[in-house]
Amino acid sequence: MKDLKKIIKETEENIKTIKEENAKLKDELDSLWSMMDELKESDIKNWAHVVKHLQEQYISESLISTKKADC
Repeated sequence: MKDLKKIIKETEENIKTIKEENAKLKDELDSLWSMMDELKESDIKNWAHVVKHLQEQYISESLISTKKADC
């Protein structure tokens, strides 16, 4: 009977430890998702100016390369 109580106590302690580790991992996962969201937003902002520049360049080149009509 003592052995069974000892096993139960050890199992309860293991469950407690695992629950604590699980809580820490969930917190870390939430932090990582938050960082990923921030990186995604910053990438969008960082690349927006590049896209805008390419659009302006494309418009400028298309206006410059228009052919004159024959009169």
